[in-house]
Amino acid sequence: MFTCASCGSEHTDGPICSGCNQHYDYQCAGVTEVGYRRLGDSRKNAWRCPKCKSTSPSLPVSPQPSQLDKMQEQLNKIALDLAPLAALVADVKSIKLELSGLKDSIEMAHDSINGFSEKVKSLESKVITMEKMAGQIPILQEGIDKLNRESRDRDQWARANNAEIKGIPQKKDENLYDIAQKIGNLCNISIRREDINYIARIPTRISNVDKPIVVAFNSRYTKEEFVASARNSKLLNISNLGFSSAANFYVNDHLTPSNKSLLNKAKALAKENNFKYIWVKHCKIMAKRSDTASTFFIKCEEDLLKIANHQL
Repeated sequence: MFTCASCGSEHTDGPICSGCNQHYDYQCAGVTEVGYRRLGDSRKNAWRCPKCKSTSPSLPVSPQPSQLDKMQEQLNKIALDLAPLAALVADVKSIKLELSGLKDSIEMAHDSINGFSEKVKSLESKVITMEKMAGQIPILQEGIDKLNRESRDRDQWARANNAEIKGIPQKKDENLYDIAQKIGNLCNISIRREDINYIARIPTRISNVDKPIVVAFNSRYTKEEFVASARNSKLLNISNLGFSSAANFYVNDHLTPSNKSLLNKAKALAKENNFKYIWVKHCKIMAKRSDTASTFFIKCEEDLLKIANHQL
C-alpha cells in the first residue's frame, strides 16, 4: 500500500514520477492502469506527474490551454487597437471637410494641401487595416470556442467508462471492490474484480462531505449497465451496505467539472421554467419539456437559452 501524493488516499498500485519521485494512484496520475502497463521500462522510468509536466518545457503538438490564452491575448490586443477606430473615422471626415473648404485657395495653399492629403492617406490606410483586423475577430473567437469545445469533449470522453458513487460514508481500511460488488448485487448485476480497471475515492471541493467513489470499468457496456441498473433500483440505501444509517446513495455517470456545473444550471432553469425532465445518459445532458415534447442535448451555455426562452 502507498499514499497518493495528490489526494492522500491509500492504493496498492500506481506510477512513480521521475521528476518529484512521488507515488500517485492512476486517477490522480491522469493515466489508466492498462495504458501505463503498456509503456516500456524506459518510458515508465521517465514518466512525470501532471504537476512536473506543467513545469517542464515541451514542444506543442496540439492546441493546449496556454495556446488558447495566447490567442485570447491576441484577440484582446486587437480589440484594444480598434478602440480609436471611431475617432480616426471622425478625423478623416473632419480633414476631408477642411480640404473641401480650401478649394478656392488651392494655389496659395498648395504645400499645405499636399500635407493634408498625405495625412488623409495615412489615416485612411490605418482605417482599412483596422477594419481588416476587426473582420478577423469573429474568426479568431470561433476558433477559440471550437478548441474549448474539443478540449471539454476529450475530457468527458476520457471518463466514459467511469461511474461515480456519492453518499457512501468513508471508513478506514474499507474495501472499495467489495462495496462495488455489493452495489451490483443490490442492482441484480454481477460486478467482478476483473471488470474494474481501478476504483478510488476522489477529492471534492465541498467540505465535510465524504469523497465520492469513482469506478473505472474496462468495458463501457458494463459501466452503462451498472449505472442503468442502479437508477432503476430502489435498494440504494447505505443500510443495505452494512451502515447503521438509512440514507440513500447515488450512482451516476462521471461528469467533468464543467459538465457538472452545466447540469446544475440546467436543473435550476428547468425548475424555474417548468421543464419536466433533465437527465444524463451516456455522459450527455438531455432535456425535455414534457412527455410529448422532443428531446434535445445541452452541450454548452448557449443551449441553456432553450430552457430559459421556453423553446422546444
